[in-house]
Amino acid sequence: MATLARDWEGETAFVLAGGPSVLDLDLSLLKGRRVIAINSAHLAWPDADALFYADAGWWTDTGWKEPAFAGEIFTTSPVGGPKTVKRLVKIKPASGVSTDPGRVALDATSVSGAINIAIHRGVARIVLLGVDGCLGSDGRRHHHGGLYPNPLRKGWFDRHRAELEGLARSIRALGVEVINCSPVSHVACWPKMSFGDVLSMLDRAR
Repeated sequence: MATLARDWEGETAFVLAGGPSVLDLDLSLLKGRRVIAINSAHLAWPDADALFYADAGWWTDTGWKEPAFAGEIFTTSPVGGPKTVKRLVKIKPASGVSTDPGRVALDATSVSGAINIAIHRGVARIVLLGVDGCLGSDGRRHHHGGLYPNPLRKGWFDRHRAELEGLARSIRALGVEVINCSPVSHVACWPKMSFGDVLSMLDRAR
């Protein structure tokens, strides 16, 4: 099993999820920034530092066996994946995010796991992209066009939102700032900023 080091100490990490609001963003502006892509979101930004997927089903059901992806790949699945995959232990999120660098807290959404990975790596701030918690206005489920053979289950977005909101207090207690850059997001536990405003803020701080 893998153990994460605090090698991003004090930095900002962008968590790139699958929500369709990402279609309105210029992801080329992520160049040179820390990025964790979730599942097939790596297709939109293959230069991400890391890719995280929680379940073996994503790896096998998408029909995507060997990724053209140069970054680190993490999973909480005990089986499947590429030879280079780094496995973390999944724990229930009821007690908040994990502080054990070999474990991540998640149940319903891989966003939780990606956030926990960023925290283990020592970031000061996490910026969420595509954490919409809803379908797009045109009914789209994702921005990246990746194959997802399983239909969206009723109440799934509600489960995702409840899990993230339940983790928010433990994240604040660790002193990590979270900013949600999805203008349509139904996840209301973190402040919202536009992608452009966040990038301007970060650039001014350099």
